[in-house]
Amino acid sequence: MLGALLLAALVNADAMVERAERKPLGEGRDRSLALWHPVQDVAHITQLHRLRQLGDWLVGAEGSGGDLVESVTPDVDVEPEVRPRPVLRVPSAAAPLRVYIGGDSVVRDAGESFQRIAAQDPRLSTTLHYEIATGLSRPDFYDWPTALTSDAEAYRPEVAVIMFGGNDAQGIVAPDGTVHSTVDSPGWRAEYGRRVAAVMDRLYAEDRVILWVGQPPMRSGGFNARIQVINEVVQEAAAKRPWVTFVDTAPVLGGPDGRYLDRLPGGSDDLRQGDGIHLSRAGADLLAQHLLTLIDDEIADAARAATTTTEPATDTTPP
Repeated sequence: MLGALLLAALVNADAMVERAERKPLGEGRDRSLALWHPVQDVAHITQLHRLRQLGDWLVGAEGSGGDLVESVTPDVDVEPEVRPRPVLRVPSAAAPLRVYIGGDSVVRDAGESFQRIAAQDPRLSTTLHYEIATGLSRPDFYDWPTALTSDAEAYRPEVAVIMFGGNDAQGIVAPDGTVHSTVDSPGWRAEYGRRVAAVMDRLYAEDRVILWVGQPPMRSGGFNARIQVINEVVQEAAAKRPWVTFVDTAPVLGGPDGRYLDRLPGGSDDLRQGDGIHLSRAGADLLAQHLLTLIDDEIADAARAATTTTEPATDTTPP
């Protein structure tokens, strides 16, 4: 009986998380999510959630995902088109800045913290979209490039906070069918870099700033080495695109030398969950506050630019 109950919980974990997320903000919602998020993670790791998806499909519900080759073959040049750095408008309570946060389960907690803290600032309006156990390596499982394009059209974000990588250190298939099995191979780096660049280019807009958040240091040395490859690929693509800022999370969530930390020196709260990967609430709050500071800096730059363009010219002709 206990085994049957456990299996049912894993099969229906997605539905239970969705139900919990519809609850009003408060302690009850937080407790439900704290209970069901780990169950959902296990369900996705074991793929047991697909039994529910299969059942939904058999009764006529629509599935998700995308064609592998079509999804990873966007129209993108080897070298990006030269475009200027976007300047945000100065937001107000009447016209708040539209912020979009998208990514996998690592960004889930940071995104929830961001929404909670940003709710105190009427100049910001935030949308969060996360998908458990997803990334850019497996568009056949979840097609993020298409989803991001759709979200950009629907929400018209002026700041897009993007975070992928926690699930991407795996084999990857190039459009010609070549399989690159390890992240340290040149072929894997090139293909993943192409996908990252394509997403950055798809999200470009003249009034949109993209903050691409790097992965934090990981407890496992082997996994951390693979994550650093992903960060390097993303940072290289961002460096070629003025509209994208790579956000290094190592100084925020790691030690002075960028190594993994369970907690900050002198701190009492764990920064990470027990798996050494996902963020605890304290770690998520820390990252969210850092992102809000970066956005505040962008808004300040916009205000200075607006002041410069509206100030009357000064007559410098000598008397």
